[in-house]
Amino acid sequence: MSATVETPLIPGPIQGPTREEPQIEALLLGDYGSLVHLAYLILPPSISRSRRIAAAHAVVQRALPPGLPLPSGDPREFLRLRVVQEAGRQASAQSMLDRLGGLFAPADSLGFEPCATTIDRTTIRRRNRRGRRLAIAVTLPLTLGILASLLLS
Repeated sequence: MSATVETPLIPGPIQGPTREEPQIEALLLGDYGSLVHLAYLILPPSISRSRRIAAAHAVVQRALPPGLPLPSGDPREFLRLRVVQEAGRQASAQSMLDRLGGLFAPADSLGFEPCATTIDRTTIRRRNRRGRRLAIAVTLPLTLGILASLLLS
């Protein structure tokens, strides 16, 4: 029994890069450092430095989704705008843990200024006490729940 093809093969569109892709990729490689720095500055400072750097690299790498047509304008400005939009979107998105932390730790009314040249030790002590109370308030129910489940099982 021989295998035959009933329908002829119809060639599809060529899947190579478009004319704009090499231009955009060259521009992205040339301005990559400045775009990462821009995204780093937009991302919230509440996350750690290493996570912020990794997130900034991810923002720049996501700035060009596949198949995006190049607008008729300055491609450098287009890339910069995409990076700013993506970094702003990521900065405004809060995780569930951030939202819960906002419930337990309300806005700082102690007048703490992290960029102050002189350190007010009483303010720092009050913030440390509030942080300890928050840690105890979160850890205690969790510990009691684990102990109860171990004792009842």
